[in-house]
Amino acid sequence: MLIPEWIAAEIHAGRTELQPMLDSAPYDRAAVRTVAASGDFQIVDGHVRMADVPSPGTWFPQREPTLVASWSLPVTVTEELLADAAVPVPLAIGSLVQVHRQGHRSLDTRLGPQALMMDDTEIRLGSIARFLRDLGASVGDTVHLHFDTTGSFDVSR
Repeated sequence: MLIPEWIAAEIHAGRTELQPMLDSAPYDRAAVRTVAASGDFQIVDGHVRMADVPSPGTWFPQREPTLVASWSLPVTVTEELLADAAVPVPLAIGSLVQVHRQGHRSLDTRLGPQALMMDDTEIRLGSIARFLRDLGASVGDTVHLHFDTTGSFDVSR
């Protein structure tokens, strides 16, 4: 079960107080706090509630419209990506790999570790230029970023 699914189940069961939720969570407290305060949820007067409108996006991978089957995110190759720019990714990716606000995660890949970081509002994947070079990708090509809950990552055409 992913953190947002767990939080939604807690809310549905009537257990909405933030502090007891953090104390009983089977997940990292900082990650639970991050999810509870953004995306599909909000904290109001010490209670976690479902947000009327998810902001800035959903934590539920199955609800994220930019993701396709098997947690694959299509990305158009740009000059910036070829030159080592970071790649913004949906909040749902953070949920999949359980990264929290001001946190980072090292993902396992066929080309070595890959960084994923979250600041106060967004999640960014470190440069994928080495994957793009490995694939022979050019500006304008579409590649797919593949994520899974074990912390594995890859890029394919």
